[in-house]
Amino acid sequence: MLRSSISSSLLFLGLATLSSGLALAPRKGGDVAIAPGFINHDAVVPFQQQASDGVEGEIEIHFKPWLNDGAGCFPYAAVDRSGFHGAGLRPTGKSGGDCRDPSKGQIYVRVGTSNGRTGVLYSWYIPKIQNDERHKHYYLSIVVWLHTDICQAKATDYKVVGISYSTGKESWDKFSSPNTLYTASDANFGPVNTHAIVGYWGRMNVEPSRDSAHHALSPPMIAWSKLAKPAEDQLNNIAYEHARCPFNDNNFQATLDAAFNGDLYNNLPLEPTLECVPIDPKDPISDDPIPDDPPKKEEPKPEEPKKEEPKKEEPKPEEPTPVDPEDPTEPEGPIPTTSDPADGLFEDGPEIPEEALPADPTFTPTP
Repeated sequence: MLRSSISSSLLFLGLATLSSGLALAPRKGGDVAIAPGFINHDAVVPFQQQASDGVEGEIEIHFKPWLNDGAGCFPYAAVDRSGFHGAGLRPTGKSGGDCRDPSKGQIYVRVGTSNGRTGVLYSWYIPKIQNDERHKHYYLSIVVWLHTDICQAKATDYKVVGISYSTGKESWDKFSSPNTLYTASDANFGPVNTHAIVGYWGRMNVEPSRDSAHHALSPPMIAWSKLAKPAEDQLNNIAYEHARCPFNDNNFQATLDAAFNGDLYNNLPLEPTLECVPIDPKDPISDDPIPDDPPKKEEPKPEEPKKEEPKKEEPKPEEPTPVDPEDPTEPEGPIPTTSDPADGLFEDGPEIPEEALPADPTFTPTP
């Protein structure tokens, strides 16, 4: 009885310890963070942009979206390197009150699969939401669905087949994708038509941007695999009263499965396996290789008698024809050639400064 009473008191105070050994920090409006706990929402320092290693990271950068945030809060970093979580804001006053600083943002990314298809989850954290729901902490998300039929594909070999837009904590709009606009990257270089412009107007949902990007933001992106361990632990263990972290270990697969739309992949074959091993048509069921038949031994053929060939007379060398040194038809010096040099080396021109390069077209719809 005494042990139960003590445990209840600790839980009330927010000082209990998880089974993982991580201590819970005091409550903030019904949300419970693990230690080191909460700090002001605008004191959380975002991570510098860092993508995953290899092709996965190239995909994360290649399809990184913009957020056209016309109302409500701008995105903020949810956690910092030390594991502190933003305390959020009380849902009072203006919907964007005290939360429209464009320098505090972060976008979280994680690549996975659902039903054998590749999806890239991008999420933005905002410190409060006040419309149909009114509470601290909320996540806006999209899933960019990709396809390739190329073995050992690079990021540029993937094509966007559609985008799912979050409309609530666990609900998705899977059918607005054809209205999505695309643009160049935030560095103003690279391919056009791979970076979606996502619209947000202070409500529960995100959607395709209506036809402009006057409030477009592209905060630094941090991959789940590149988060510092304290930050990862915080996002895996924080207990929100109303929100749900869509990309942590507990929720990531369920998020992709809920956002999946099989209609996007109609008549598209499955992607090649990572091993890219072709299937033997003789054995479509078994994965075991079929042994080759032993080679047949060729019987030696009887040798035919060699015939002596008549000796050929060697041609006599021709006498050189004298050349008149004053003959204008004979060129002086080495004979010019039109072929490229055999070493294949070519001189490179000077580097063009980035500021002199033309800007990519912006806000062009997907082809």
